[in-house]
Amino acid sequence: MSAPAAASEGILGPFRSLLTAQVVGAGLGFLFWVLVARLVPAHEVGVAAAAISTQTLLGLVTSLGLGTLLVAELPVHPPARQRRLVQRSLLAVVLAGLVLGATVAAAAGLLGPNLAEALGHPAGALVFVAGVAAAGCALVLDEATLGLRRSSLQVWRNLLASSLRFPLAAALLLAGTRDALVLQLCWVLPLVVSLLVAASRLRLPRPAAGAGGPALGADVATYARPALRHHGLNLAVASGTAMVPVVAGVVLTSVANAELAVAWMLATFAFLPPYLLAVALFAHGANTTTEELRGEMRTTLPAALLLSLALCLGAWALGRPVLAVFGGEYAAGSYPVLALLVPAGLWMVLKDHLVTLWRVQRRHGLATRLAGAGVLLELTGATLGGVLGGAVGLCAGWLAAMVVEAVLARRWLREAFGGLAWRLPLPLPPWLAERAERAEAGQARWPVLVAAAVVVAAVAAAVVATGGTGGSSSGPGSSQPSTPAASDCDPAASSDPVLDLGVQAATGDRAAPLLPVRTVRRLVDLAAEAGADVVSTSVSWRTVQPRRGARPDWAALDRVLAAAQRRGLDVRVQVVDTPDWAHDPGTPGGRWRAPLSDAELDRWAGWVTRLVEHLAGRATYLEVWTEPNSTEFWSTGPDPAAFARLLEVTAEAVDRARGGAGLRLVSGGLAGNDVGYLERLLDELGTDAGADLPVDLVGVHPYSPGAPDVRAPERVFEREPFGTYDENFLGFERLHDLLVERGLDVPLYLGEFGYPTTDYRGFTGVPDEQRAAYAVAALDVVGCMPYVAALSWYYLHPTPWNPATWTLLDEQLKPSATWAALRDRAGGRREGAAR
Repeated sequence: MSAPAAASEGILGPFRSLLTAQVVGAGLGFLFWVLVARLVPAHEVGVAAAAISTQTLLGLVTSLGLGTLLVAELPVHPPARQRRLVQRSLLAVVLAGLVLGATVAAAAGLLGPNLAEALGHPAGALVFVAGVAAAGCALVLDEATLGLRRSSLQVWRNLLASSLRFPLAAALLLAGTRDALVLQLCWVLPLVVSLLVAASRLRLPRPAAGAGGPALGADVATYARPALRHHGLNLAVASGTAMVPVVAGVVLTSVANAELAVAWMLATFAFLPPYLLAVALFAHGANTTTEELRGEMRTTLPAALLLSLALCLGAWALGRPVLAVFGGEYAAGSYPVLALLVPAGLWMVLKDHLVTLWRVQRRHGLATRLAGAGVLLELTGATLGGVLGGAVGLCAGWLAAMVVEAVLARRWLREAFGGLAWRLPLPLPPWLAERAERAEAGQARWPVLVAAAVVVAAVAAAVVATGGTGGSSSGPGSSQPSTPAASDCDPAASSDPVLDLGVQAATGDRAAPLLPVRTVRRLVDLAAEAGADVVSTSVSWRTVQPRRGARPDWAALDRVLAAAQRRGLDVRVQVVDTPDWAHDPGTPGGRWRAPLSDAELDRWAGWVTRLVEHLAGRATYLEVWTEPNSTEFWSTGPDPAAFARLLEVTAEAVDRARGGAGLRLVSGGLAGNDVGYLERLLDELGTDAGADLPVDLVGVHPYSPGAPDVRAPERVFEREPFGTYDENFLGFERLHDLLVERGLDVPLYLGEFGYPTTDYRGFTGVPDEQRAAYAVAALDVVGCMPYVAALSWYYLHPTPWNPATWTLLDEQLKPSATWAALRDRAGGRREGAAR
């Protein structure tokens, strides 16, 4: 074999193993997240993603540069010495991981609501700390296999870790557990098992009895400084990409973070192959000269750029159908994020090759300083973008920072790669090969051309992200024909339903858990100005009384009640969720797990009684749970029989409570006009035998992708497992018809309704001016339906649980055009009534 061919094989062999290991891990990881995205609420996915991405980042920190050091050191030592170096390196990483993981877990409350929730209990913190140590060990062990020339072991370790997640996840999900802790456990435990198996498979010989060798202290003295040099450079290079998911976990809502996490996972398919080619280049050339390494870069650099560009184009073309595997809401919400992420791979190719060259030249200081400055640029761009523009803004800011880096780094790019005569990785026809040889003299201009390509890719990504995110043709603003709602009613002469606007005093921030009293009052004032008759707020038992026997914390609720009383508004209190301590021993807990057994229902009844007595007549409506027909909010799976029992138990508790008289019960609003679910619920409540409902109003959330005053026949369909589902806003008429058929004179409470101004989880964004017209049209049409008691817009103001794209006020509480339209409509009707 010729020298060039041997060198190429020395790069391609490790590259094949690295790529196979990552494809196996990423591919099976992709399938794992497809599974959990469909079975676990998006909020829990977002919380778990924040914890797992932080583990990955901290694993990089605790690797201490030892993996990179072993790549260069292990080939020059005998097997027994290799064994000792690997063992001591892993021991150092485990100790560092335990210390750093525990420190972060103790400070989780300061790192944003997602991490605070993930690490807020001992089990979550323990799994997190173990995950940090395991992530660091995985990095070091995988790189050690490169130095040992046994890179195929990476493939088997990744295959084992990824495949073990499926049976573990299946067992835990079948047990009824669907929370973030389960997802963390499914990620960390298989990783630990794979490390133990892979370490045993190295089979490096023990040192001979009595054989000498450097003591632990001598190894530390010898290798600490070079390892830390590699470590500083590794952190500087990798922190930009590793920190993006962590920044997202801090600045984004849990649902937006889930959308970014899914897009990020797909983007790694575009980032990894070119990066792995650079890693294989270093593994081959760690002990070669600069000119020998540059000679290999003549092939690896164009190969990596072409590969990155191809993967980028593939992500743009195929991203939406691939994301649809996770569910329609991810196809809409994650695609623009993915479109903005993937062009970053082009700059990463240049940076990774530059770092490889500088490692071989031992220029760690320069490389670290410049890479660190790049990280600051990237994190600044991502943070500002995330705060200002959500997930899409975060990615746009990150990409813009990379464009700035490419422009500023042109001097070092020219110095490192100028004059390189590229060898394309594919064979060329003779005439084209001859032309390529003649063009070698112009190769010095390539860094400028590459920088221009990065800028062009960034612009193209922005075009794809902004122009390719439209939803289905039946969404708002579509030209698709639909049937206007026919009515002889004059909206101007009709009686409006109650207008309900939501106000939440809780912030989700442990450092400042409540909005100031003046802010709550301002929110209620703005609700009243928009014409609200009712202010609604949620009370989570899990939050108000997180520990058995603890005094309930009513502070958030009381601030809303006091502000509403001050303006003379009624209040709807939505009571939801259960703390883990209220579940039966041995029963999986987690968010949104409703009480099911007799003992759990008894505890729930006691809680409701205490809540009603605390309200003491200050609320008009009490809503029992929310969206029980949704897996996201009924975590054990929609169950009409279980929800019927919950309604009956709640009604009895309210009747027994002091102050319960006059409190009107609302059944938890259905997610959409789910006619089939309501029919099953009525059956379970015995209405077919003449029984009355235990509630005074039936709740529904009639979200629709179309205008509120149209009926589109194609939006009525059969849906498993319950039957008819009507996606039109006016589909609630079918719910009323069903109640009438059962002889039930029970009004409807439309507890959530609205439109986002940007594409959001399957909903096509509606410009604010058009949304304002839709809001007025909705009030006009329901004003002609006396069986609709109330309509609530989702939501008055942004909260961690209510994204700003839906709300009437922005983050600074500045009113939108939709708020102004509601205010003007209310003012006009008041003037008309006065006349």
